[in-house]
Amino acid sequence: MLERIKDEMSYLLAGVLDIPADDIRSTIEPGKVGDFSSKIAFVLSKEKKENPTKLAAEITSKLKKHLYFEKVESAGPYINFYLSNKAYSLILSDILSKKDKYGSGKNKKQKIIIEFPAVNPNKPWHIGHLRNAVLGSSVAQILEFDGYDVERMDYIDDLGLQVAQSLWGFLNYDSNPKGKLDFWLGEQYVGIAKKFEEDKTIVEGVRNVLKAIEEGDNEIAEAGRKLAEQCVLAQYETAFNFGVFHDVLVFESDIMRTIFKDGVKYLHNCKSVVVEKEGKNAGCLVVKLIGAEFNNLENPDKVLVRSDGTAVYTGKDIIFHLWKFGKLKSNFTYVPFTKQPNGKTAYMTSPKGKPMDFAMTDKAINVIGVEQKYPQQVIVEVFKKLGFADEASNLRHLSYEHVGLPEAKFSGRKGTWIGYTADNLLEEAQEKVIDKIKIEFSDKDKKKIAKLVGVAAIRFSFLRTNADKRITFKWEEALNMEGDSGPYAQYAYVRAKAILAKTTKEPDAVEIEFNDSEKKVIKQLAIFSDYIGRASRELTPHHITQYVLDVAAGFSSFYASSPVLAAEDKEVVKARLAITAATSIVLKNALRLLVIECPEKM
Repeated sequence: MLERIKDEMSYLLAGVLDIPADDIRSTIEPGKVGDFSSKIAFVLSKEKKENPTKLAAEITSKLKKHLYFEKVESAGPYINFYLSNKAYSLILSDILSKKDKYGSGKNKKQKIIIEFPAVNPNKPWHIGHLRNAVLGSSVAQILEFDGYDVERMDYIDDLGLQVAQSLWGFLNYDSNPKGKLDFWLGEQYVGIAKKFEEDKTIVEGVRNVLKAIEEGDNEIAEAGRKLAEQCVLAQYETAFNFGVFHDVLVFESDIMRTIFKDGVKYLHNCKSVVVEKEGKNAGCLVVKLIGAEFNNLENPDKVLVRSDGTAVYTGKDIIFHLWKFGKLKSNFTYVPFTKQPNGKTAYMTSPKGKPMDFAMTDKAINVIGVEQKYPQQVIVEVFKKLGFADEASNLRHLSYEHVGLPEAKFSGRKGTWIGYTADNLLEEAQEKVIDKIKIEFSDKDKKKIAKLVGVAAIRFSFLRTNADKRITFKWEEALNMEGDSGPYAQYAYVRAKAILAKTTKEPDAVEIEFNDSEKKVIKQLAIFSDYIGRASRELTPHHITQYVLDVAAGFSSFYASSPVLAAEDKEVVKARLAITAATSIVLKNALRLLVIECPEKM
């Protein structure tokens, strides 16, 4: 309905100006004085060299009356539109009819791959990994709701030194896991990493294991792949608890055995990628980096493939992205990995599988820490040098800063994550929520509510801060029921549903003389799609968190000043019930974009 209202404003202005309505539409935004404002007079004043205030007044005086607008006035260079009661009732009607589709965008006919969180398969998720997963899953949800075809991808590095150390420990030290496998492997890795630094015989053993898994097609490689898969399954128990799901997992071992050679041949076609003849990089495949972003580097040349034919991380990543954009002839085959709680199967790459329609994307987003900025720039630069300017512009590094607790810092090798994993965080959240529950619920209901509210507290806290800002997670803020938190937003939804449950009367978007508190809520609900559009364009869920808080606060003010069921006029009761129902719909839709579920009671 908001789009239709904006269209009508544009048509009205176009009727008195020799300008297409589509060009005028971009000048319309929520107003500080009126409900909506157009700055078209300001834009035209530059072309016509006339006073913008005078021009706005002249344009306003020529406008015809319209059913959607109570009045139109100029103020300085702005033309302010005030919505009519009819428009407010139509906005409510639109929300009530569209329900869970309200705010969704049109089909963009574009595919986006978003890759996250890519945690090494030898440890549990700590809260840094969790920020990645929370950010990636929310951005994926926003893009999908905005009309994109989204493919959620996880990159599993099952060939790295860390994995080799864990596999060596499993094969030679202890092969009897106890408890959740990712925790057990992570704790064992801490001990093996320490031994690796102290014992040269272990160093040699780990190197042999690393060589075996990189070569593949041997018993050690098979054992490593099996252990990695089992660890990821354990990690995904954590993921599912936080509402994080995937479509496909790509294992690095399959990259090396399936698309790597094809990718290296492709890189040889790039004039800026050369095999060095002499010096320390002799025999290596190297990309020559030129540009302002590389000028400060001591050596801007980047090795992609070593002289022995093994790839560095960036080389593998470039080849991986060539595959994502459909530039390679070779492709993966897939088998089911696991059936997820959302009802969908996650698939994984496997030489034993069958072809499927993954990749061939229009855009690619990589959710990776800010410290990976340089390698991500290298991928973009190589794509440009290969002649893929469009693909380079559609390759986005969604970077994020670190997250911590006031009392802890984290290191996988040193084991400082122990006691501070994502699982530990959720367990503590549930305990704190259960302590806050004052109403009598069954133990089953208490646990269900505690989990929903605990997840909301953590996810909302992580998403409320822009990704480029460091987070220090604090429980007193995350579980604040008075405002600025996920549980506060959930409670606003529950309160709205509780009001609706107290009556048999149906919400009806009848046209009444709406008061200021009613208008404020309806206008806030009307601009939901604007926030979605911005969050989708900028990959910034924090805009949605702020919107949710504004809606919750607006509904609280409305409820305090305009009693819903106690109103004397029957038509007013219907309209206020419609406002309450519309608010519950928008809150639920908005929280769904943050991958936060709304409880029906709390």
